Amino acid sequence: MTHDIRSILIGLVPADEDGGATAAVRFGVGLARQFGAALTFQAIVPHVTLPYSVVGGFAAGMVAEENKRRRELVEAAAAAARTLTDAAGFACVADLPDLALEELTERFIQQARLQDVTVLDAGDDLLGNNRSMIEEALFNSGRPVIVIPKADASSQPKRVAIAWDGSARSARAVGDALPLLAAAQSVSVVVIGGEKDLSRVAPASGLIGYLERHGVKSDLVALEAVGGDVAETLRRHVLDSAVELVVMGAFVHSRFRQAVLGGTTRSLLENSPVPLFLAY
Repeated sequence: MTHDIRSILIGLVPADEDGGATAAVRFGVGLARQFGAALTFQAIVPHVTLPYSVVGGFAAGMVAEENKRRRELVEAAAAAARTLTDAAGFACVADLPDLALEELTERFIQQARLQDVTVLDAGDDLLGNNRSMIEEALFNSGRPVIVIPKADASSQPKRVAIAWDGSARSARAVGDALPLLAAAQSVSVVVIGGEKDLSRVAPASGLIGYLERHGVKSDLVALEAVGGDVAETLRRHVLDSAVELVVMGAFVHSRFRQAVLGGTTRSLLENSPVPLFLAY
């Protein structure tokens, strides 16, 4: 049985000095409206701190001014988010913690673990915070993350592409994305050859059957990586086929016992024309 999306967490950051809503906020509000989901905003702008060894009157004053500016930007972003939810006719919870980066990240991850999906902006925000939070949410929340590019994106994507490599993470992404796949008008299973040996993984034909059992019709699209570049091949397909959402597992490398984003995932995070639905 396909479960609906019932709770959404949005990472709240300032879009600009004027306090407008970011693309992630606009997408998340639309998604909440579509599924009737509860919506929580958490500010992910950290409080600036200084080591005791460098704290002096002048430095402390500069830090206080910067933290005041950050607080004003966060409050403006929260006001912009509430304006959107008020216009949509539903309530939201806004959490605006004033914490240093480590404590703020832990709080955000704890929130994310209790939500169906987390929505974050793709690029670094006005204060340069987003990329690390995306990776923390992916690796440590146990929940999927939707990453939204700066350009406005449809919160009700009608054309969805699944980037399928047969891996466990791809399978998890598909399972987590079933509500969005079921609501789409067109779903394509995209297999890109040329980088990995796909002969020993779960076949795309099997995925098409799995989706059909969940009421989702899909088509198979087989591509060869252009110049061995999987990310660029997928980007071209997305643009050529008017895809509005890509569902994929977050490919990682293990380095010193830490997860590090693989090249394809990292490239798409840096430059994707449409939202990415990612699972790890």
